[in-house]
Amino acid sequence: MSQRRKQVFGSLLLLIAIIMANLAVGSASAVTYVRIKNRWQNTYLYETNSQVRYGSPNINDQSSHWVIEDYQGAKRLKNRATGHYMAIEHQLEAVESITIADVWESARWVIEAAPDGASYIRSAWHSWEYIHVENQLGFAQHGSIYPAWQSAQWWIETVATGTPTSTPIPPTRTPAPPTNTPIAPTASPIVPTSTPQLPANRGATVPWIEYEAETMATNGTILGPSRTFGNLATESSGRRSVELNSTGEFVQFTSNTTANSIVVRYSIPDAANGGGLDASLSLYVNGVFRQKLGLTSRYAWVYGGETSSLNNPSAGGAHNFFDEARALVGDIPQGATIKLQKDGDDQAAFYVIDLVDLEQVGAAQTQPANFLSLTADCGATANGGGDDGQALQNCINTARAHAKGVWIPAGTFDLRSQIQSDAGITISDVTVRGAGMWYSVLRGPWARFHCIGNNCRFYNFAITGEAVTRNDGAAENAFNGSAGSGSRVENVWVEHTKVGWWVGSDNQAAPTDGLVITGSRFRNLFADGVNLCNGSSNSVVENSHFRSTGDDALASWSPAAHGPVNIANTFRFNTVQLPWRANCFAIYGGQNMRVEDNICADVVTYPGVLIAQQFDSHPFGGFISVQRNSLIRVGGPMWNQQHGALKVHTDRGPIPGLTVNDILIESPTFAGIHLQGSDGGITSATLQNASFSNIRINNAGTYGLLLNANARGNATFSNVVVSNPANGGLNNQAPANQFTINRGTGNSGW
Repeated sequence: MSQRRKQVFGSLLLLIAIIMANLAVGSASAVTYVRIKNRWQNTYLYETNSQVRYGSPNINDQSSHWVIEDYQGAKRLKNRATGHYMAIEHQLEAVESITIADVWESARWVIEAAPDGASYIRSAWHSWEYIHVENQLGFAQHGSIYPAWQSAQWWIETVATGTPTSTPIPPTRTPAPPTNTPIAPTASPIVPTSTPQLPANRGATVPWIEYEAETMATNGTILGPSRTFGNLATESSGRRSVELNSTGEFVQFTSNTTANSIVVRYSIPDAANGGGLDASLSLYVNGVFRQKLGLTSRYAWVYGGETSSLNNPSAGGAHNFFDEARALVGDIPQGATIKLQKDGDDQAAFYVIDLVDLEQVGAAQTQPANFLSLTADCGATANGGGDDGQALQNCINTARAHAKGVWIPAGTFDLRSQIQSDAGITISDVTVRGAGMWYSVLRGPWARFHCIGNNCRFYNFAITGEAVTRNDGAAENAFNGSAGSGSRVENVWVEHTKVGWWVGSDNQAAPTDGLVITGSRFRNLFADGVNLCNGSSNSVVENSHFRSTGDDALASWSPAAHGPVNIANTFRFNTVQLPWRANCFAIYGGQNMRVEDNICADVVTYPGVLIAQQFDSHPFGGFISVQRNSLIRVGGPMWNQQHGALKVHTDRGPIPGLTVNDILIESPTFAGIHLQGSDGGITSATLQNASFSNIRINNAGTYGLLLNANARGNATFSNVVVSNPANGGLNNQAPANQFTINRGTGNSGW
């Protein structure tokens, strides 16, 4: 047989096989097409230009027909007209409908039962993200949203009948968490170990790549490692950084991807009498000068030791050395060399470079329908330097009266004076949306919002305050007040304020219920990142990044004298770096609390996770879940104590219902797990039936586990493995018969 005839014959056999396979499939199960209708808007999902949109297409329009496929324990949603699949692969604001690879988890969904036979459609890749149309942007969105909102609920109708199916499609298995590789500082400064291998699926999914200065090419001086309070290296990511002192000194690295923006975490000297200095630093790309970066120490350098934040060098005890500069710098190709150099006209006496973030920032967003423009409609002036506070307040008031939103165009808007509340621009039942956190900026000492009701919603802009010290008598917070119900912060960048959001106030009639904070960045603050306080419940902070906070990055505090008990708050999939005072995560009282799937790195003075009955909080009740977290180089000295990486403190009362599971504790400054009882001699302040399981403690600076002499209660430990502690596996100071350690299976090293 000739080669040509062999080819024809082979093709015929292949065609016959395909036909038979299709017949077999068709006989096994016919394809069912469905349409997906939003419960709130009664509009259908359809594909156009590789984007999932919503509207009212004809029932025969095949772009609105979808096949729900079972795939590896999840669902895939295939468009009948194009064969494309719904996905969030490229992390765009809109849900995509595109050609996919089978390995992509971004195209896998979980369909869950919602009330009255409707369904939720949740990502199996980013388990906190739902498909919704909450903001009415013309396309299907994806993100964290309060599931009770009907904008995230869907009727699944068969095309044949055009009516909802009598039984909703059953939920699929609980999906694995996101498969991103989280940002994590490198190197262990306690002992010369290799970079720790962090578990995947923890921390925030972020759009930038972080580059550590100490791993770069440099002719400067590498500082650290150090854990000594008051050293620059101690407050550096990975406890190391690079100092540039002389003209011509630099750090240089290669970009792993394309980018057009840069963030540099740096320190330059303070002014002799405090108040900060300004300076420049030179940026080169592929050896060609690109631009000067503007730096300042105005928002750094505080004094008075670990417990104070004074802006007075004569007090001694300097700390909080670092700040960040961000800039859109034009195209940076993949593989380009990036160099930060002290040139002759760069004025600071020294530059300490800690890290660099490179990010590809998308184009500025455009004004959506039904929004008032802060400039065109409300009279503010972008980049004008005047006071735009009254214009913003008027715009919000008008928008509320006419059921509209407020649009902040690209540009910087200055808020220089108090308009109404000392807590900021008052708002309720209004959405404020910007062109993007790199484009729309509210700046100034009064760049702050006071939520006085429900539905305070904020998207896609930045707030840069002017706090230069911690003043607990002033509401210098980006967001203040109770969030009521239906409030949300998404893709918002906050810097140089006291707190990101101090949630709740003494006089709020309606405590916070269901606040969602997601996709946001909180940097260089003088106190907490987010504090859920005074009866804040059912609230979630997720997929957000916190760096250099001056108190707890994330706290749920339930003070008994100032509102009802906090219930069911969750901190999940967040990355926290370098709190310079207090913890990454803290829970003070309340019921049914979760701290799950997070990364905490390089805490300077306190634990990484603190569970404490303190500060006159409501008693703990229900459960406390601390699971699947990574604590890297955390714990530190404060209040004359050496705080462990994960600390449980029954100071003022008992703590029941604690489950700690699947935790990596790498190179803690002192102990890995730290249990402490009542400092006031309260005999009922016990740890009750706690469970610690599947925990690895590596390279502890003192002990793997520490029980203070006042520890009381009992706990069960299983698969708790301690490796290479400096002083020993266990230091149990508790008197005999006062604390019971129940040893399960799999423990070692202590």
